This record gives sequence, structure tokens and C-alpha cells, in this order.
Amino acid sequence: MNLKEIRKAKKLTQRQVADFLICSPTVYSRYETGERQPPVEVLIRLSDFFGVTVDYLVGKEKLAFDGLTEIERELVRNFRRADERARDDAMTLLRLHSISAS
Repeated sequence: MNLKEIRKAKKLTQRQVADFLICSPTVYSRYETGERQPPVEVLIRLSDFFGVTVDYLVGKEKLAFDGLTEIERELVRNFRRADERARDDAMTLLRLHSISAS
């Protein structure tokens, strides 16, 4: 899991993350070391807290959201959740806007 990596990149302590999760720092530390697997609900909360996907947290995705604004992160998250038609519509709208703004 990428928990330790993302926590350090965000300059947070284990205690700060544990406080957010309402668990002990020891429990959170075990999530980071792999001694204990966080439940799905905890992974979802952590992904929201860190602004990354659950896939990124568990090492299935390489893309981190570092350097993106909150609105850009939201766009990426919503794009990934959308069906193909919604993605196509969104891309068409953004391309049209880019052309008109030029």
C-alpha cells in the first residue's frame, strides 16, 4: 500500500491520520506496515482524505493527484466514475470550450 508514501508527501503525521480515522496511531501504523489490512470503508475515507483513488492507495494505480488542484481532482474522480457516453460528452464540451477560448 502507498499509505506511508502519500502521508509523508502531504506532510502529515500518523497521529493526524489516525485522529481523522478515529483510531489509535498503532492501528493506523499497522495499516501502513501491512500488518493489518484496512476495511473498505477505511480505504474510502483515506482516499477522500488524501485526495487519491482507492486503487492508488492499494498500489494498483500509478497516477497520484500531486500537483492537481481540488477541482482537477474532482474532474478526474468524476470522469473515472462516469459511463462512456458521459465521458465522451464531457470531453466534447471541454474541447469546444477550449476552441472558443482560443
